[in-house]
Amino acid sequence: MAGTFLNLSDDDQEEPQVPKIGAGLKRKKKSSRPRADAEAVAAAGRANGFNRSTDTAQPSSAPRRGRPPLNEDMTYWRIYVSSDLRNQLNELRDKEGRRLNDVLADMLVAYQNGKVT
Repeated sequence: MAGTFLNLSDDDQEEPQVPKIGAGLKRKKKSSRPRADAEAVAAAGRANGFNRSTDTAQPSSAPRRGRPPLNEDMTYWRIYVSSDLRNQLNELRDKEGRRLNDVLADMLVAYQNGKVT
């Protein structure tokens, strides 16, 4: 009773000679490609400011502190600033080795102290 329902003939016991799905992929030949020239790729990268070296990066002169402590409440805030202001803030942050949040907090305090007088 391996055949369909109510089919009483015995000729359905043999499996049909249909090729299995994907059998043609085994015989397919892969075309070989020439290997890329590593020096040419590296030269093209260097021309665009990309370095493929795996050397260790030079540590910055003033390493920043990492993420805030777990008990400090932080909120993601996306703002748009001019590129000049962004560069100046990043330079100040790197020079002092502080998080940008700390730099902005000190700027707010200085601004509020200046407004009172």
